[in-house]
Amino acid sequence: MGKIKEDFTTMSIPKSVVLLAWPVILRMALQMIVGIVDLKFVGSLGAAAIASVGIGNNLLWFIISATTAFSVGTTALVARNVGAKDYAQAEEISRQSIAITFVVALIIGILASIFATPIINLMIMGMDTPDPLVIEYGTVYFQWTALAFPFFFTLMVLNGTLQGAGDMKTPLKVMVVANIFNIIFDYLLIFGIGPFPELGVAGAAIASSLARIVAFSLAFYVLITGRTNFRIHWPKNFKFNWEIIRQVASIGIPAGAEQLIRNGGTTILTMIVATLGTPALAANQIVMRGISIANMPAFGFNMAATTLVGQNLGAKKTDRAEETGYTATKMAALFMLIFGLFIFAGARYITLFFTKDPEVISLAVLALRIVACSLPFLGILLTFAGALRGAGDTTWVMLITLFGVWGTRVALAFLLAVVFKVGFVGVWIAFTIDFIGRSAMFYARYRSGRWKQIKLRKEEEIQPIEQ
Repeated sequence: MGKIKEDFTTMSIPKSVVLLAWPVILRMALQMIVGIVDLKFVGSLGAAAIASVGIGNNLLWFIISATTAFSVGTTALVARNVGAKDYAQAEEISRQSIAITFVVALIIGILASIFATPIINLMIMGMDTPDPLVIEYGTVYFQWTALAFPFFFTLMVLNGTLQGAGDMKTPLKVMVVANIFNIIFDYLLIFGIGPFPELGVAGAAIASSLARIVAFSLAFYVLITGRTNFRIHWPKNFKFNWEIIRQVASIGIPAGAEQLIRNGGTTILTMIVATLGTPALAANQIVMRGISIANMPAFGFNMAATTLVGQNLGAKKTDRAEETGYTATKMAALFMLIFGLFIFAGARYITLFFTKDPEVISLAVLALRIVACSLPFLGILLTFAGALRGAGDTTWVMLITLFGVWGTRVALAFLLAVVFKVGFVGVWIAFTIDFIGRSAMFYARYRSGRWKQIKLRKEEEIQPIEQ
């Protein structure tokens, strides 16, 4: 393992934030574009198809919480070790995380495929009269998606390794290839172009799954061949190092729980929206896609903050670590304000891109405008959360997320949408209040400075496995 080419612990802080954030922002933009194309293609099949894909994707991100522990733990530990110039240990941590994630995801994928129909039925049990098309489409979509779980979930660890090492460009390049593949095969398989069969919703799921397998293959190849600034050697006599896995999990489990809390909340919210009917389910999916546009800069600065705080703490530059978190957060808030203004002004055009259904349009436009007003707060909370994860302070991130998502968002959504009959708009009012509240809580935790005392370098006592 050679020396990392760019030292983010010595260069200008704004420059380091921008260098790390822009590839992630562009990668998120590509993911967003593919998601929009997916929804556009599927949208031509009707509201039931849109709703079923939305349910399938919500389930995907709920289940992915089980392996998030390894990706987040890997990023934090790799960043800390790279900052300390202990590249051999960073490599071993990544290798162990990749192996255990693939095994766990394989088991989850098999179980998810087997029990797809009962899971989809559970998701829409709140409907007075469950839509049989939503059940049919949702089951098919989820089963095909589950087949790619081992590759998709392990890809997150591969990206986490690269991000911890400060390499944001390789995941971007991989995403470009995978997304082009996805769009092409979406078109061919959904509509049955040329020699390809017309598979509808199943075609969208197959295209996404194949694209994830392609992305995994490319990222893994790059890492084991040294075509980036971080290389992983894979020994023939590989064995699990349970002490390293335990260490990664001890940092990552709260992060996995945080993802479970957040995605579980989204799943429950989808169930609440389901009680409002298929148009509301379709509108909800469109609003989620619209908000994903604005999330791009926030996630870029989130990842930059994680890497920079981790590497600077590893280099024992605590004041610089703190400053990077504040700088990244200010940038995120500004970008999110700009994106919020665009979404507020263009809410109707965003909705019309996906559907011409007047009822869906009416619901989605108002919800988009409500949540657009709170996007600067979303940028603040996401970036401070990323900075705290880089320090290994994942327990507090989990606790704040628990209070915000379940104590505020889910509870208020149920009260407003169901109890007080505000309807679909009530769900997105609850989202807005959650974003504002959590941004204040994350700021208070970061300002306390207690995250600076968290020690992650116990791995100095762990010897890497012989190559």
